[in-house]
Amino acid sequence: MKQAFLFLILSMLMGSLVVFKIATLQADTTDTQGSTSEDTKTPFAEGCNKCHGDEDAYKEWTHAGHSHALVNLLEGPYEVKTSCLSCHSSGYTLFAERGIPGHPYNENTAVNAVACSSCHSHASKEEHLLVVPAKKLCVTCHKMDCGCAGAGIVHQSQTEMFLGREGAGVKRMPSPHVRAMKKRCVHCHMAKKDDQETITKHGGHTFKADFSTCGSAGCHDSADNDMATKLPLYRAEIEAKMKEVKTMLDNAEDKTSQTYKDAKLNYDMVKGDSGYGLHNIPYARALLEQSLSLKPQLSPAKDQ
Repeated sequence: MKQAFLFLILSMLMGSLVVFKIATLQADTTDTQGSTSEDTKTPFAEGCNKCHGDEDAYKEWTHAGHSHALVNLLEGPYEVKTSCLSCHSSGYTLFAERGIPGHPYNENTAVNAVACSSCHSHASKEEHLLVVPAKKLCVTCHKMDCGCAGAGIVHQSQTEMFLGREGAGVKRMPSPHVRAMKKRCVHCHMAKKDDQETITKHGGHTFKADFSTCGSAGCHDSADNDMATKLPLYRAEIEAKMKEVKTMLDNAEDKTSQTYKDAKLNYDMVKGDSGYGLHNIPYARALLEQSLSLKPQLSPAKDQ
């Protein structure tokens, strides 16, 4: 009798858990951009906009590249792998580890772009509720060793360029900003001028660097360091070198040699930086010049 009673209680508890789980899975109907949709019923959708949708940070994020990260992945030129979601879609790591029965998290079910939970957590004890310290946050994705795009393809290289490492035939050359910027990327990419409107088009949660802040932030004296004039000149210089290296690589006779691979790696690192070497201009110069120095070995017949 006692065993039958215990079995009955256990059955009732299991039934309650199943009902609660189903209700939980269907509760959140928020899609990638934070709007609600009756057709979107998934446990993988964030609901941050329900409380934070009217805040400046959230509105700035809608103008950020991060808000298009999932779409860019799915519609991009590379083969899409589920592992890519760890950087391109918020919640992937959490839900993949949780292993919700009947709800596999993959490129077909993902709905979040790179949104709030990629950087913040209510359970965090870090400043601004960051999941990891600001110094380590951006580099978890903006690096070239993820391999998502395929073997030998440099997808992102911001970290390696900033730290001045991994290039072929070039000594390690960290950016001068490495020591000056204790929080690294956020110094430039989240900087906001005091006199700007509350919701800005640069800095903040747009993560778009505005080089006019180089002097106003107290880092460079605006009178002695006219960055608005200098930076376009730097960019033009790097662009010209990149075109020269690209032509050399296209005309190389043996595209399987280690020399070719080294020259191409340096070129791809500067290209993958997505900033024409502005994360580390001296290192970008060194990489491209090293590649150009290999021209006699890549096309020896044409140089005689």
